[in-house]
Amino acid sequence: MQLFHPDNALWQGINKVLLILYVGILWFLCSLPIITMGAASSALLEVMMKLVRNQEGYIAPSFFGAFRRSLRTGITGWLPFLAALLLFSVNTFYYFLTGTAFRFQAVLFFFLLLFSMGAAVWYFGVAAKFEATAGEMLRLAFLLSVRNPGWTLFFILLQAAALFVCWFFVYLPLLFGAGLVAYVQAAVFNHIFERLLENGTIVLRTQDSSDMNEANGGIHS
Repeated sequence: MQLFHPDNALWQGINKVLLILYVGILWFLCSLPIITMGAASSALLEVMMKLVRNQEGYIAPSFFGAFRRSLRTGITGWLPFLAALLLFSVNTFYYFLTGTAFRFQAVLFFFLLLFSMGAAVWYFGVAAKFEATAGEMLRLAFLLSVRNPGWTLFFILLQAAALFVCWFFVYLPLLFGAGLVAYVQAAVFNHIFERLLENGTIVLRTQDSSDMNEANGGIHS
């Protein structure tokens, strides 16, 4: 029967969902040492970008290969974001709790927190797609987050929704839902990066292409 044929759209869809959940679990395990969460997030998005294009190959080798490759830049780029997120979170809660006299400071730090969340997603996307130093990736991530405010807001809302769900269900959605969130982000990144590469806006070498231009400055003005 066509219903049970492996090429059936239903079974292909189920298989893709299972792969998404599987990669999310690998991300969770590799993120348990908080310091490696950046490398794990870059590896997660790299695999998801391929999965969106149906070019994923073997999931575990692909994920751990990307994880090892991005370990240095993942840690180097993640630590400033981690420090910023902790700093802005603490200050936001502190000034909100001190009353209306410090409401401006509370709002300021809250927006800085949101922007850091969005910029971090861009950084992991850039690290998943391109070969460059952590500094070049940070620069490109901030430029893209500013030049694409609509997508940055979308990433922030997506991350906020995921954190909201985790708040009520602890680690269950973090364990199984990270892959779903990353799959949506990967679809957006594929769309944006392909367009920017085609028109020559980004001139960094991609992770999955050996014939792209060598890294030479990131993004044109």
